[in-house]
Amino acid sequence: MHRALGISKEIEDAAWFVLGAGLQGKPSALDSRTQTWTADAAAELLERLERGAADSKAPMMTNLRHNLADASRAAKQLAVELLFLQSLPLAHEVKSLKVKRARVAEAASWLEPPLELPTELYKGMTDHGVIRDRTAEFNWTIWDHLKWLCRFVQHVDQQSTAAINKALKDPLAFHLLAAGTPDDQPAIRRSIEYLAWPSFFEPVVADVERREIRDAFASLVGGAKGDSDEEITADIRRIRLHLDEQAGTRIDWYSRQLVSQWRKVGDPGRRAWLLRTHHDNAELLAAWQEEEKVTLDVEHLRLLDAGVTAGLVQHAVDEDYKHLGYVEREDTKTAVFAFLTVMKPGDLALCHNSGAVRIGVVLGEPDHNADNRRMRRKVRWFDEAHLVTDLPRHVQRQLATPGIVVDVTRVVQALQALVPAEAETEPDGGAEPAAVVVPVQEGFQPLTREFADSLHMDLEPLQEIAELLEENRQLVLYGPPGTGKTYLAKHLAAELAQDSTDERVKLVQFHPSYAYEDFFEGYRPDKTDEGQVSFKLVAGPLRRLAEEAAKPGNESKPYFLIIDEMNRANLAKVFGELYFLLEYRDDRIYLQYSPNEPFTLPDNLYIIGTMNTADRSIAMMDAAIRRRFAFIELHPKTEPVKGSLLRFLQARQLDTTPALLLDALNDAIDEWDRDLMIGPSYFMKRAAQTPAGLRRIWKYELMPLLEEHYHGQLNRAQLEERFGLEQLMGRLATR
Repeated sequence: MHRALGISKEIEDAAWFVLGAGLQGKPSALDSRTQTWTADAAAELLERLERGAADSKAPMMTNLRHNLADASRAAKQLAVELLFLQSLPLAHEVKSLKVKRARVAEAASWLEPPLELPTELYKGMTDHGVIRDRTAEFNWTIWDHLKWLCRFVQHVDQQSTAAINKALKDPLAFHLLAAGTPDDQPAIRRSIEYLAWPSFFEPVVADVERREIRDAFASLVGGAKGDSDEEITADIRRIRLHLDEQAGTRIDWYSRQLVSQWRKVGDPGRRAWLLRTHHDNAELLAAWQEEEKVTLDVEHLRLLDAGVTAGLVQHAVDEDYKHLGYVEREDTKTAVFAFLTVMKPGDLALCHNSGAVRIGVVLGEPDHNADNRRMRRKVRWFDEAHLVTDLPRHVQRQLATPGIVVDVTRVVQALQALVPAEAETEPDGGAEPAAVVVPVQEGFQPLTREFADSLHMDLEPLQEIAELLEENRQLVLYGPPGTGKTYLAKHLAAELAQDSTDERVKLVQFHPSYAYEDFFEGYRPDKTDEGQVSFKLVAGPLRRLAEEAAKPGNESKPYFLIIDEMNRANLAKVFGELYFLLEYRDDRIYLQYSPNEPFTLPDNLYIIGTMNTADRSIAMMDAAIRRRFAFIELHPKTEPVKGSLLRFLQARQLDTTPALLLDALNDAIDEWDRDLMIGPSYFMKRAAQTPAGLRRIWKYELMPLLEEHYHGQLNRAQLEERFGLEQLMGRLATR
């Protein structure tokens, strides 16, 4: 074995500790006396594995112990070694790591007398494994991997000493040795090849990742040589040697810098798929579960390979399904492309029947039935079915999405919580929990007194606004100019989001020319690579924020869209069909520019609008908006705005005269003109603390506003007498 620079020495040493003895025909490294890597021991263990699980609902280790109850010591000890090799190179979370160590220790305890495991075995079982991501096959097909490893041991034992020595000196010879094992299992075979020759082979075992890496970097080494397993292996090795030379060290394919170059943009990692039969065929659903598979009917479709491009699928379906209508052809294209190309081993699969959902894990690449009328994938279905009505509301909505193969990845975190824990119980009987899933948003954190003080407002009305926003998901702050509507909206959203980066708080400002295409999505001019003008669909701020809020893992995080000057736009034109979702967050709609894609406003997206009552356009607000938004008045005469200027000035130990002037000014405005009253923000400027600055504010900001309000009612002299700065100052002096 040749060591790979930069790769975990502990993993290499632990692997060779077991592999070296076995491949060279020596006694087991675990006790230095039992001969485990023999055809007889492997055949005995294989025969017991092929009996299958005695109890399909029992943990894997329970069934393995049952099958090995009266096995020879050599077979039991070989099981310990193979369990160890199967999980050694995988990167684990800490809890999963403890469980996988416990599996090896538990298997060792079945021997009589119990086997004491050497420390060399555990040194390599760290959480910093080298095979990372998309390794669900290792977690869910341990039984199948153990059977392949048994066949590998048998195959090795049947080779001549010269053949074994050649494999230990030549990595390509070792590959031929491993590939010669009957009933190939590529993922575990590649893992063993890597453990034996880490300097030559790569810790990348999933077909999809190998292709993505090769395709992303092939141009660096003159292009790809071919698509066979051996050719892809050779291509990746050439690429890695080239990158090693540039980096001056052994590269890590899963480093952030490299992953961003080879993994497809937008790849969410593990996906979740809802799969349906035509006409809800209960008999076929039962066959899926019994035969551990999922199928897709393609009776009229030509033979297409796995990984086919969307363009080829579109052409094939359009040609082969001319007897179908446009809508059915589009659904078929989506299903076929997802089944052949987008779906990957390790993804979650769901089937829905009679009000219940069953979950499984996709384990295999796609293939075809003998008659080519159906495509199929291997799926490990779990026994427990879940009532749809017991699932979270946002999951129920996704399960109602029409289609034959539906991508429901946006709720993959919630679905992951329903998957039985892959981990077995530890020796002390404590069961490992299922994957930890962040709970769906359950409410805002209560506002604090410190936050209210920072706004110079009372806590109680602010808390009421927050609670109203939580209940209604959307509200409008309306009031006269200068009452801090936008200021409050921004600071309240930032506080409730608990996000110092403001990534979850976005602000847009409406205006008379603002439209649906600006707000949600629309076609915009674009230039092609050939310099031609074209149009492409561009997402607006609402769509972008909604997509971000709906991403897996974000369900517990509140997102906020602030719409400033909301009443300045034609709201019916801007919101379009989104009016419906503002009231019915539980439903989905089909959009005018994306008619084949149902859209939902996520529950964790909150909308805060602001409206200025001075222009009176709020009075013409249609009933549809009023019904969908809660309206909260911010007015100088009511909390939380009332008294905020005085608190602001006192907190800074400034002259409080501006607060007295503001009250006097608003008192001079009649109650029936309360929408014309002035907010405190005009007097929170530094200029308001000097006589000259105060006069400028009065002359150039307040009086023009009042002149406009009272145009045709009061002349300039009457306005000055009633609202002039000198007159108000005189009235204050006589109090």
